[in-house]
Amino acid sequence: MSGTSSELQDLDNKLYDRAVARRIESSTEKSKILLNSTTNISADITINGEKLEEVTSFKYLSAALSKISLRSE
Repeated sequence: MSGTSSELQDLDNKLYDRAVARRIESSTEKSKILLNSTTNISADITINGEKLEEVTSFKYLSAALSKISLRSE
């Protein structure tokens, strides 16, 4: 979705601003960040001043997403 952590932060800021304008609440406890990169990098991404947890994998619907692969279970 973005090439740098600052671009990702900008996207998150825009998403948060649009959600607030539409009175949609977002939860930093439920929001996570998954970086997909060939290098071992990390990013400090925040929503409304709260840092998002960086994860190495998560499950969405029936797809398991990870830093190194995408597979269905």
